[in-house]
Amino acid sequence: MAKLRGVTVDTLRHYDKIGLLKPFHIDPETGYRYYSISQYEVLGTIKELRSIGFSLEEIKQFLTDRNVKSRF
Repeated sequence: MAKLRGVTVDTLRHYDKIGLLKPFHIDPETGYRYYSISQYEVLGTIKELRSIGFSLEEIKQFLTDRNVKSRF
């Protein structure tokens, strides 16, 4: 996914560490991270928001708010 979205593997690991974008699955033997199609789209949103100056904390809050609203 890193190549497809033009981010580094380190960026994806950081997003996982801070709880911004958790992988759908992590292979326990290899540590390889798997992401769903919807997470691919979320990463695109994260990149767009970063490009216009949102902090990672602001993006995390935005995504949390959006997920809460979509449940109703």
